[in-house]
Amino acid sequence: MTEQPTVTNPELHEYPMKRGCPYHPPTEYAELAEQGPLSEVRLFDGSTAWLVTQHTEARAMFADAAMFSSDHDNPAFPILAEREKNFPEFTQELFGLDGDRHKARRRMLLPRFTAKQVERLRPMIQRMADELIDELLELEAPVDLIAVLGRPLPSRVICRMLGISYEEHELFEVHAQGIMQAPDLEQAVAAGQELLDYLVQVVDAKQKNLGDDLLSTLITDRLNTGELTSIEVSKLMVALLIGGQETTTSMIGLGTLTLLQHPDQLAEIRENPELLPGAVEELMRFLSIADLTTLRVATADVEVAGRTIKEGDGVILSTAAANRDAAVFDDADTFDIHRDTQGHLGFGHGPHRCLGENLARAELEILFGTLFKRIPTLRLAVPMDEVSMKVGMTLEGLHDLPVTW
Repeated sequence: MTEQPTVTNPELHEYPMKRGCPYHPPTEYAELAEQGPLSEVRLFDGSTAWLVTQHTEARAMFADAAMFSSDHDNPAFPILAEREKNFPEFTQELFGLDGDRHKARRRMLLPRFTAKQVERLRPMIQRMADELIDELLELEAPVDLIAVLGRPLPSRVICRMLGISYEEHELFEVHAQGIMQAPDLEQAVAAGQELLDYLVQVVDAKQKNLGDDLLSTLITDRLNTGELTSIEVSKLMVALLIGGQETTTSMIGLGTLTLLQHPDQLAEIRENPELLPGAVEELMRFLSIADLTTLRVATADVEVAGRTIKEGDGVILSTAAANRDAAVFDDADTFDIHRDTQGHLGFGHGPHRCLGENLARAELEILFGTLFKRIPTLRLAVPMDEVSMKVGMTLEGLHDLPVTW
């Protein structure tokens, strides 16, 4: 019989906590934040971690990668579900690194994700959005917006950037979802291994057909020089496929729902597309879809806000709680496309700030602007309380979003 972990304080809140509404964080966050910026919570395996719920402390800890490490190889690194034990195996080349090695990996990728480079991609993204909406309009309503638009758009964009054929998109979409959403460790590992095996073949084939894409650049500048192995390049592709697809898919689904539930502000956006950039920033703040991914482990004893975090303690930097901090954002629980969102943590902060934030902004601005312009009568096809939320998954989001027009 497997020995059960010892629970030292049964009164602790269990984490993760469930959202009652798709676009609002758990109510417990505000309750805990009133008691102070740090609270102990209990994880699925009986271990405990520090939940950080206020903006000042979260931002400072994001910035201090030396004290609060993202190293997934650390045995004390906190995980929120058993399936996440396999994450380092498939994404360690980017997400789970710190220090010089992490900086080196980001330097390899950043030139393709600068604001200037992404601006050049906008015409391509616009064409893709229009093509997908053309296909959507040929379907009989109601349709699942996530299946026909929310998943294909970011998938097509990241495939084009990487230089990977979109013809087998279902393969890597299914396996990317398997890594993030599988109910158990065995299924998550199987999904990750199949995706990695496929990408190893893609890397090998690409060496014979180089082009002007990120994968070709990595092969020419890193693989062929011996700096990276084929497996390391393939794992970078896994990380970019997941980061470039799953996060934006979640934002498209939840963002559409949020805008539909705030029709007055949606009408303003339709009338004045210049409001779109601010609206996207507010959606990033308001939704904080990556709330369950910003985990750290303390590398030494440190005092934060009067509490002692010991070496090896797990830390959860809650972007959803920090982005609803009333000390930073007035009327923080209200969606307001006109607010000053400066300092929001929707893309994280510090050395691990989202690599693809410029790309995400472009995709969301183009998608929302085009969707609501071309289908001004778009609306939910089911009551709000029947919208299916992801529960216990790595990213906040929706399983599907039935819409009609």
